[in-house]
Amino acid sequence: MCGIAGAVNFKLNYNVLREVMLHRGPDEQNSFSDDRVDFYHLRLSILDIGGGKQPMQLRDRYTIIFNGEIYNHQEIRISLGLIGNSYSDTETLLLLYEKMGAEMLHLLDGMFAFAIYDSQLKTLFLARDRAGKKPLYLYQDSEKIVFASELNGLKSQLPLEMETANFYHYLRLGVFYRNLTPYRNVKELAAGTYLNINCHTLEVKEHRWWNIHDQYVKQNPDSFEESIEKTDFLLNQAVKRRLESSDLEVGCFLSGGIDSGLATAIASKYKSNLKTFTVSFAGEYDEAPLAKLVAEKYHTHHTEIKISFLNLKNDVEKILCNYGEPFFDSSAIPSK
Repeated sequence: MCGIAGAVNFKLNYNVLREVMLHRGPDEQNSFSDDRVDFYHLRLSILDIGGGKQPMQLRDRYTIIFNGEIYNHQEIRISLGLIGNSYSDTETLLLLYEKMGAEMLHLLDGMFAFAIYDSQLKTLFLARDRAGKKPLYLYQDSEKIVFASELNGLKSQLPLEMETANFYHYLRLGVFYRNLTPYRNVKELAAGTYLNINCHTLEVKEHRWWNIHDQYVKQNPDSFEESIEKTDFLLNQAVKRRLESSDLEVGCFLSGGIDSGLATAIASKYKSNLKTFTVSFAGEYDEAPLAKLVAEKYHTHHTEIKISFLNLKNDVEKILCNYGEPFFDSSAIPSK
């Protein structure tokens, strides 16, 4: 993951952002400013380590900060004849935006949250992936707009106030409903949504570019056998793309369940001696034995990470604070 932050009509404190969000991007931190716009990027180098520096510019007009990964970006370059100076998926996004604008989003297979600034039109384009895998939070009042990958990043820059009405949803559901957050004037950009922002007037136009509901109402003319064949093809394509879209080694988080076992089975076809990892809990429900069986079947290089809750009381506050907001699910503890 990387970390992004930006603002319109507001100067970011880079030193504070670096301190708060360094865990998201320890490899490199850089900034960009123009007129009323300010960008900051914290990079975790995954693809084109030498040429993927951000913020990245295209033809002295477009500037991007990007968190995520576009798994089919090389395929897009070839199909559309896009020519760049690097093989970075960040540059692919810039080339695509120059060519297609917001319509580019429908071509992307990946997880992403990014901002593109157009210095000629003085506009800002913010977009988030279909499932909302990469977070993006936005603060807006009558004078400024500030966004970041984390609520903690926003809180480090602004004197945020609690929005007590939103806590009714949290107490009922265990999470903040949809785009609600604990703070006034702060919302999470919804999955499958993009914003067009006028940097002079601060006018924000929100568009839903993808909605999972639309997929449920589509009529499928395929037979059962054809559906099985397509599902198998798409699963193999998805796993293969993810293995090939990184300059670093890619492994599998193996829980022992059906989904991670299936991903491991497919990945082992494309990568020999695949590395797999399992978290085990002493004295609790433990899937590690099942994960070990999967690892042995597909001959992976397997590592079991044992977690103890003995010192949890010393760590729980730090773990939960990393989310930047209350979080009801006990999975918060092993995942952090």
